[in-house]
Amino acid sequence: MGAGIRALGIAVALTAVLSVAIMPAARALPPPEPPRSPASASPAPAPSGATLPYGAMLLFVLDDKVSSASTKAGAVIRMHLKAPLVLNGVTIAPAGAPGSLTVVTTNPAYMGNEDGAVQIHLDPFPLAGAHQTLPIRAYHEYVTIERTTGQQSTSDAVDTVGDIFIPYHALYHYLRPGRQLVLPAGSIIPAQTAATIDASDPKGVVLSTPPPFESTYDPPHSDLTPAPLFTPGPQKPKPLPKGRPTIPPTPASGAPSPAVTTAAGTGASAPPANGQPGPAATSVVPAAPGVPATPHP
Repeated sequence: MGAGIRALGIAVALTAVLSVAIMPAARALPPPEPPRSPASASPAPAPSGATLPYGAMLLFVLDDKVSSASTKAGAVIRMHLKAPLVLNGVTIAPAGAPGSLTVVTTNPAYMGNEDGAVQIHLDPFPLAGAHQTLPIRAYHEYVTIERTTGQQSTSDAVDTVGDIFIPYHALYHYLRPGRQLVLPAGSIIPAQTAATIDASDPKGVVLSTPPPFESTYDPPHSDLTPAPLFTPGPQKPKPLPKGRPTIPPTPASGAPSPAVTTAAGTGASAPPANGQPGPAATSVVPAAPGVPATPHP
């Protein structure tokens, strides 16, 4: 057991030496740049007159710590305004004015080198001397750990060297958890205003929100038509009946009853309906010209 531990320690030391010798560029990486906000989240300029426009930036300072490992969903975190908000000589909110944010969800770090993350929501900010609250929102509601390209490439290179020289190292970095997200007290939270403040009249500060978005309820257009899961085959037509159709004859109007119809060519009459024998049928034999016809029984 002791020999195995010593061998593992030697392998780890060898990995560290090789990582330094093989990757000299990793030691010369410049310090990571501070994270930059995306272009779509460009804040409005700082207020210089009597109006605070929609989308202006306000900076808040956290009073409590936020951690993806220990903070629970639904927790209320205290914060305060970093700099005073003054419009037209009127102090809308002094420095240190209290505010708060609510933790919506927390995702702690877990296996597979997945880092922790926190989703936050900024509560409306109360204004000083007015019974109004300023709606604000965070630039990044889903807070994650951002790594530079150099940090990510260095980590991948170290893992590759470990997989080569350390037995079962691949299993280790597949099962190891990532880093927990921690925002200590004193962290700066940039916020964006969701309303306009007009202090043209110092005696009456007006706070106005933009009109609601009106939808036309048009169905969205899809550039891709999804393939159906099942396409029914063509149905076979039903076979037509063989032969030619027959039409039953239609009886002529004014025809005699079948009971009294005389059989043509034979001179035999139809039997009576009561079953009694009828009169004997007679036939007329045509005679020669000038000779009267003689009936035969």
